[in-house]
Amino acid sequence: MPFTIDFLSDGRVLEWEATADGVVVTERDNYTPRFYVAPRDPDANLDLTTLQSVYDQHPDVVATEMVTRRPGFRRDEEAVLAVDVAHIDRITPLARQARQLSAYPVGDLACFNVDFSREFRYCLETSADPTPASELSTLRLSVPVTETSNDVYVELSVAGDTVTGSPTDILTAVQGALDAHDPDVLVCSTSEIVPTLYEMATDAGIDDFSLSRWPGVDYQQLASQSTYSSYGRVGHSPARYNVPGRAIIDESNTFFYGETNLDGVLDLVSRSKKPVQELAWASIGNVLTAIQICEAHDRGVLVPWNSWRHEFYKPMGTLHDADRGGFIFAPEVGLHENVHELDFSSLYPNIICTRNVSPDVIRCDCHSDRNDVPGLGYSICDDRGYLVDVLQPIIDARDEIKAAIRREKERNGPDEDRLAELEGRSGALKWILVACFGYQGFSNAKFGRIECHEAINAFAREILLTAKQRLEAGGWRVVHGIVVFVVQARIAQAVGNPEAV
Repeated sequence: MPFTIDFLSDGRVLEWEATADGVVVTERDNYTPRFYVAPRDPDANLDLTTLQSVYDQHPDVVATEMVTRRPGFRRDEEAVLAVDVAHIDRITPLARQARQLSAYPVGDLACFNVDFSREFRYCLETSADPTPASELSTLRLSVPVTETSNDVYVELSVAGDTVTGSPTDILTAVQGALDAHDPDVLVCSTSEIVPTLYEMATDAGIDDFSLSRWPGVDYQQLASQSTYSSYGRVGHSPARYNVPGRAIIDESNTFFYGETNLDGVLDLVSRSKKPVQELAWASIGNVLTAIQICEAHDRGVLVPWNSWRHEFYKPMGTLHDADRGGFIFAPEVGLHENVHELDFSSLYPNIICTRNVSPDVIRCDCHSDRNDVPGLGYSICDDRGYLVDVLQPIIDARDEIKAAIRREKERNGPDEDRLAELEGRSGALKWILVACFGYQGFSNAKFGRIECHEAINAFAREILLTAKQRLEAGGWRVVHGIVVFVVQARIAQAVGNPEAV
């Protein structure tokens, strides 16, 4: 159960496992990552032997073969070309070549299982479980904000102890802490600490300084820093580094570790097959996609490199009815007494699971005459959708964790460490459930479909209106309501407790 995996330049792979007796490394030299090529149109009569011949002659290709896979959830098994690659860094360049061959019209070929992160791909293809078998040890390295842009640090905190002085003093303190604790995880205030410390060691003439557990490889740069635009805002993505034998958590570039804790990260590691380091820097959508990819892999479905899902044809009237979003009751302006708030528990995820809303079954051909989605006329197949299998275990797990939190708090002298673990896991799962609805309408989602987004909103509107009717029938009036919660004021004291309604 490797908690981190390293890829050397010669193709060897290092699996690092945390045990009760310390870390154990296993060296592999037979791993060949794989991607697939298939016709984009299932009805296209394309001969892939020309493409196979080109790949067979490429020095970075180990082997090719024709295999049977499903290129999509809505497609049956068909023959596709599997390409085994000598090194994990050569997958994307080789996949691009399929688009450049004059023997095939532009756009007729589609590549699959291309843009996976390295460690996630390895775990997916080898069935390795990245969940640590033993507790991971950590060491925190941090520098003040004023030091982050400096080429030489004059102050650095090691495991909470501040060290100031010359580069030699700081490097000696870091190396001493590494030798004493031998941490599995380096928690850094910024990942730039890694290259900066090595540059300081080089300038100071200190040859034996190393953060790495593997001789001969100090660190690897996995990605350069960059800027990006999201919803009209420009953001900065820091460079990412890898230290062999240790996972790096960059506090300036992590969502789940910042919003939860290491326990929350590890819970998602077990569900997504993304090891600690990749999980820490991943976004919510990235982790949700990984969990969906695991489900697709179990079902023999390939993962498209690029999203080419067109929207199903629908009349203009249906588009007008569908494109409405959530429901909002206009609030009664003023001061209200005896007000209670009702909040639905994971409303959208539960709609997905109880109504079987999933990209592979929405508007199915086998039940096209049915009107399963209120107001839209969409059908939903009776076959269980893959998204239900993705989300239901997460919903159930969070409900169990929240129940455990309540029990722990009710104890005399609750265990604070246990509470922190449970809160971290609950928080991590909450973010996945929060994002699952919106991700169905995301244009770059691997498996999302806008019709799922529309159907979920339609069911939510119906549920909110039904809740209003039941509350009013029970003697209450709704003073405000928005998408996933209802606020109502009691009409008369004699009506009683809102739980009865």
